[in-house]
Amino acid sequence: MKKRAVSPVIATVLLIALVTAAAAIVFLVVIPMLRPGATPYFVATPGSSSVNATYRSISIQIEARGGDLVFDGVTCEQITILEVSNVGASIAENNKITVTIKATFEIGEEYTFTFTFTSGDSTFESVFEHKA
Repeated sequence: MKKRAVSPVIATVLLIALVTAAAAIVFLVVIPMLRPGATPYFVATPGSSSVNATYRSISIQIEARGGDLVFDGVTCEQITILEVSNVGASIAENNKITVTIKATFEIGEEYTFTFTFTSGDSTFESVFEHKA
């Protein structure tokens, strides 16, 4: 019985196809899993501005890094927030929005804010501390 091997040309073509398929799998599946998702970066000047005799406001800049974000809102356990600007605003990657929070802030007090964002199909929270 005579055994025959695959021709060198066919073997080379099959090897190239196999390597191409493996590279495509790594590129389309593995690389996106390793890339970090969108994250907010907060910038704020300590302090607050007087709105009137009772209320003060804090302005915080939020920059989207690593992808696009949608600002869904903010909460604070220490106080009741009266008004928040730019809720529902989209933040394109490497762009900023300014969020103004109006409440009965006490000057010199530290407040912990929980911001909620959406990126793609996922919703997440990010904590930011600020001294009024």
